[in-house]
Amino acid sequence: MRRLLPVTDMTAAETEGGTAAGPEAAGRDAGVRGSAGPDAAASAAVSGSGHSASGREWSLDELADAYAYPALPAGEGAWLRANMVSSLDGAGQHDGRSQPLSSDADMRIFGTLRGLADVVVVGAETVRLEGYRPARAREAFAARRAAAGQGPAPVIAVVSASLNLDFSLPLFTGPLVPTLVLTGAAAPPDRVRAARAAGAEVLTAGDGAGVDPARAKAVLAERGLRRQLTEGGPRLLGQFVAAEVLDELCLTVSPTMTAGSAQRIAGGPSVAVPTRFAVASVLEQDGFLFTRYRRI
Repeated sequence: MRRLLPVTDMTAAETEGGTAAGPEAAGRDAGVRGSAGPDAAASAAVSGSGHSASGREWSLDELADAYAYPALPAGEGAWLRANMVSSLDGAGQHDGRSQPLSSDADMRIFGTLRGLADVVVVGAETVRLEGYRPARAREAFAARRAAAGQGPAPVIAVVSASLNLDFSLPLFTGPLVPTLVLTGAAAPPDRVRAARAAGAEVLTAGDGAGVDPARAKAVLAERGLRRQLTEGGPRLLGQFVAAEVLDELCLTVSPTMTAGSAQRIAGGPSVAVPTRFAVASVLEQDGFLFTRYRRI
């Protein structure tokens, strides 16, 4: 994997051989959120690790350093990042699923982002289409999670107004940590009972039938689930964008074209003024671009 664009406020440093270093040698994310916290650690780990343009596969530990969440004030706030994939012509899925646009490197980053998160927030339609299963504990992230006070695996939180879900699936009956269901106060009572009977915990995050994105983020944060990751789908991501609660987008640009009428990565009504994001980093492997953007 090659680092194409680390964002830094530092001028090019001198290498040991005395030549000026370009973007490959600069610490990624340095200066984006100051000199302390996970971003500074990621910068130090990546800039000091001797990466070159050779394209070698990064270890999961190196990826975890590069994608570390920013430091959050003690006991308050949350950081919501999205992880999505898009074809060159803007498709967020092919035949209703994102997997055909993915790659081995993309799946390593997918697993890394899950390994860092407290909770994975996902829409009900994506659960149905993608065949979601419970998050699993991974040895590669065990020490890091323990040091951060996290459980062995991230919680899966399913967002649904109707609760039209198959509660006999392993996502609800056999998770390592109980699955959460986020819904509105007007959710069908029989479906709420069915979810709870299956072992899921139902949380109210809206006054009507649906979920309010800002309340969903806050409700999860109140439970200590502050490092938040959403994997869509497009409608849910569009709601987060419209509510201005999305802090970061990790977007894989797949070197594929699909044509057709597939959804983009975010759907729903457009916002009055486009939300601006700033590029944080760009990695490349096998023609895939792994980008990170942060809301300005």
